[in-house]
Amino acid sequence: MADYSQSPLELLLANQRKGYVGIHIEQGVPLLERDLNLLHDLIAATVRAVIARYIGNGAPAGANGFAVQALPAGQNSQDFRIAAGDGGPGTCLVGGLEVGIPAAVTYKSQPGVPALTTPTTAQPDPRADTVFLDVSLAEVDATVDTDLANSLDVGVETSVRLKPVWVVRVAEGVPVPAAPAGHTFYPLAALQRRRNQDTIDAAVLTDLRQRRLTVSDVERRLSLVEKTLLLPAFVPQPLPQFVPKSGVINQPITVNGSNLSIGTPTVRFGNLTAKVSGAASATQIVARVPGGLTPDGTPVQVKVTLANVGGAVLSDDAFTVQPAPAFADPPSPQFGPVNGTPGTQVTLNGFNFNAGAAQVQFAAVAATIVGTPTNTALVVQVPPGLVPAGSTNADVRITVTTTAGTAVSDDTFRAELNIPAPTFAVPPSPQFTPKSGVAGQTVTLNGSNFNFAPVTVKFDTAAATIVGSPSAAQIAAQVPAGLTAPGTSKPVKISVSTAGGTVTSTDTFTVNG
Repeated sequence: MADYSQSPLELLLANQRKGYVGIHIEQGVPLLERDLNLLHDLIAATVRAVIARYIGNGAPAGANGFAVQALPAGQNSQDFRIAAGDGGPGTCLVGGLEVGIPAAVTYKSQPGVPALTTPTTAQPDPRADTVFLDVSLAEVDATVDTDLANSLDVGVETSVRLKPVWVVRVAEGVPVPAAPAGHTFYPLAALQRRRNQDTIDAAVLTDLRQRRLTVSDVERRLSLVEKTLLLPAFVPQPLPQFVPKSGVINQPITVNGSNLSIGTPTVRFGNLTAKVSGAASATQIVARVPGGLTPDGTPVQVKVTLANVGGAVLSDDAFTVQPAPAFADPPSPQFGPVNGTPGTQVTLNGFNFNAGAAQVQFAAVAATIVGTPTNTALVVQVPPGLVPAGSTNADVRITVTTTAGTAVSDDTFRAELNIPAPTFAVPPSPQFTPKSGVAGQTVTLNGSNFNFAPVTVKFDTAAATIVGSPSAAQIAAQVPAGLTAPGTSKPVKISVSTAGGTVTSTDTFTVNG
């Protein structure tokens, strides 16, 4: 361990808070090691801050590195590849420090990193994870580098060296946390991880790195001046950076700033991208609050990010996301199945179904909840009484109410009757009268459940004309023509079809020619 009179990092932070950028040594007084260390650290910190502010973070041109890539099938369970450069070592500029990766490694091969987890049913689907690079400076002393022991002259360690070190981490379902003092976090990739899937394949990966990070590379990158002119910005406080300051899923939020109409602007609440409504103006953009920010059913404060071709900026103000229930947006289904009879179990999909005791209605009829609602799913049974008299089905909307608010589905559910199948009369009652007849003769069929449209009657395979309207117990039908030749007879069965199904007589009707 190095021997200091005061921690260099603590001394640097204290001087930066006071606005100091350098030191001058006075004559005739003791020269302390902390003065020289502070001189070095102030200069280095200023240089790194200028590089980070005016050049940025990312992979320089010709030195690509730290790309997050999918591993082959069979090796990609809770793991991914961290690539080196194209054909050799790779580098990345983070917080003004250049870190190198000599050869590709995997996430799991890094010592001390926590194991990744599989998204559960209680989490958004997909769960938005962010892979980020954690860069800091490590002290190297004589126990690591024996040259620092000065064995050829004074024989004692007189100083240590500072070396950039890194580790790749993952923020699972939450924004990248604030970096502690002495560390810089840089997002490398976004992972849209599907529920109950432990593998990480190329389809879920989005590269977030800035590449070709060289001001002189004018053919493939915007110049520093151009980026400065294009960079979006929030209005300065005390003007409102967005209104309102809180809201629920899908609520439109007006963001105020500048350069908001350049290119294809994006808005993020926390680490989730919001849908932009309409066309942005130079000073305003309207975005809808995304779902998945309140998995515990409680309010959450997040920062808002504006991004365009010039870069990204983070709001000073915080937005409060209220955990009101909301149905899923297309293309995700709002519920399934989309139709059913009383007692059918229907799974509702959305967010914030677990904020307090939930109640569900189909139209104005209360439904029974099955099990315990999660943040993103709720199972209910279709209640009876939804289909009006004289109909076999009805299209209704579904309402979910919790202690945090109410949501009504955009899609409609088709409620259906439990329609009983038709039946013929049971002996000794006749199934039809008369038992024989010629074409055109009216035959009365006896049974039950004959009145659920559409109703059809067939003698053998020939459709018969129905006379009048069928009742529940009787149908009058005419014997169809063409079943037998003149002077002959033919025994046939009679079938009745309704919305509840089809039944065929056990008795035989004789068609006379």
